[in-house]
Amino acid sequence: MLKFFRHSYLAQLIAIVLLLVVLWIPAFVTQFRDTAVGTPTTPLYNLLAGLFDSSGSVMTVLVFIVFSLYVLFFNSMMSVNQLVTRNSSIGAFVMILCMCCVQIHDEYYPFLLANTFILMAMQTVYLIYQVEKPESYLLNAGLFVALASMFYYPAIILIIWVLLSLMIMNVRGLRLYLIPVVGFLMPYFIMLICVYFNHTLIDKYYDYLQAFDDFGFEKLGLTIMETVALILVFVFVGISLMIIRSGDADNSIGTRKKVSVTLLLFGFSFMMLFLQKPVVCNGLIFMVLAVFVSMSLCYVKKTKIFDIALIILMLAIIVNQYLPLFGITI
Repeated sequence: MLKFFRHSYLAQLIAIVLLLVVLWIPAFVTQFRDTAVGTPTTPLYNLLAGLFDSSGSVMTVLVFIVFSLYVLFFNSMMSVNQLVTRNSSIGAFVMILCMCCVQIHDEYYPFLLANTFILMAMQTVYLIYQVEKPESYLLNAGLFVALASMFYYPAIILIIWVLLSLMIMNVRGLRLYLIPVVGFLMPYFIMLICVYFNHTLIDKYYDYLQAFDDFGFEKLGLTIMETVALILVFVFVGISLMIIRSGDADNSIGTRKKVSVTLLLFGFSFMMLFLQKPVVCNGLIFMVLAVFVSMSLCYVKKTKIFDIALIILMLAIIVNQYLPLFGITI
């Protein structure tokens, strides 16, 4: 299986599309109902949910299309940044498995939409080390985080991740650290103008005030499957990092900095599990896992053991997606 996805041809693309469809069939069977967030602090998601409230299937199709494009973008990002071998589709395959570890339902939609902008922010941060004048990239990184937070508001804390990542990328100068903050504030400034002219500024103020009052750490209330998934995440990350840091993997300075930035994001993804309905809504920790696992799988030599593990994992994820259709919750 690993040898199959280490290339990027039509056969691999067909296999990826088929896997996507199989894992998303339960989401199409279950009718969409806007029960995910329903808070004014997610204006872009609320806009989409309002447009497609009368047609749940359209909303599901939209999220499916966005997720499919996101998977392809992730695969391209991994290849362009030389985090996986060239012309490989292993990133897309691993991303699908990781992001579908939990059951796909309405509460997962806001994060799936926000995750596209989080990935754009990650790619932008990766590029900062490679350019002499990073001002435009810094602005875009803050902008993408702001747009992500307008779909899934806990993503707002990732602006701190962007600023800390600049230290890892050896960015110096106070002015450069202020640019992502300006980019982050731009969408909110536009929203502020809109709500002001709609005479809802005070209401928005109290909505956000209430949201940040609730923006505290909560106890993880996990199902058995979610607990198993999180345990596997930490096991896979540990194994993957050992493989990545081995002599067989690319160990250039650029790659090490990208790994460090991603490892920092992993820490933030763990924090976000406690911020709003853990795991069920927030799949960022699985996205970061996909980065490390994709990198490591490109360098393993004895593929037979990993092939068996991937097949078992794929079958377990498929079963987990279909269990709710039969009224079974684990």
